Amino acid sequence: MNNLSVKDQEIFQDLDARIFPVIVSDPGSFLSLLNRFSPIHLEQLGKAALMDRLETKYFFHRDRIHNILPAVENDYRVLDITGQRICSYRTVYYDTADFHFFQQHQKGAGKRWKVRQRIYLDSDVNFLEVKYKDNRKRTRKNRIKVESNLHHIPDKEKVFLSANAPFSREELDPKLEVSYTRTTLVKKDGVERVTLDSQLCFSAGKNCLDLDGLMIAEIKQAAYKPTSPFMTRLKMDGVRPSPFSKYCIGVSLLYPGIKHNRFKPLLHHVSNLLGGDITNERTQ
Repeated sequence: MNNLSVKDQEIFQDLDARIFPVIVSDPGSFLSLLNRFSPIHLEQLGKAALMDRLETKYFFHRDRIHNILPAVENDYRVLDITGQRICSYRTVYYDTADFHFFQQHQKGAGKRWKVRQRIYLDSDVNFLEVKYKDNRKRTRKNRIKVESNLHHIPDKEKVFLSANAPFSREELDPKLEVSYTRTTLVKKDGVERVTLDSQLCFSAGKNCLDLDGLMIAEIKQAAYKPTSPFMTRLKMDGVRPSPFSKYCIGVSLLYPGIKHNRFKPLLHHVSNLLGGDITNERTQ
């Protein structure tokens, strides 16, 4: 992380002290299951990159994954990046002063955007990304590589934003930071990708919240196929699809003054999974 600003390094060190020791101290049962999958490397992804896709999301307690992975190990390969199968991510989401992007989700708008910077901590690569979901629920992601400064969109990226987002660089400010680990599975025929996100930590200013124990699975497909082995296994395990936006959940938790009625049932479900009321766990 040598290219990070001093401010970002300090923030990252503080977050690392709180969430990443949990990963290091884990005896590795999750990793041992992943090691049973054959690997796929970044340069082999090809069509599995799926920058234009349909997304189906699920969330469940992390312990369930130990029943799910053995059932699908012959159908998928695991993304291996220089020996890492559990990778660390850090993302900062941008929005307008009145939280336009969040409000579009809250209202259930058919067309909606997210603007974010994401750093892949294991490779120290940073991207500015714009995600757009259309009325047909297809998601398209455009991104460009940028300097590693998550809390500032560089001047030179104005053209990229004007071409892909409804607001200019000057109208967007960092609103939420999310840290998590991710494992990526790629179906052996290359037409499906599954991401497994865990160790979620949300941060906004002095407020922060960890959702330790939660796992988010996102199945990305070029065309919706309910016969996906991963979907089939989740259904057998009693896990049903449910929308889960890290940005919207984080804003709902850390900006409680903003209307978020649409997400209250989801927050209640997460609280039940984790055995406590997550809306009362914010720290100052």
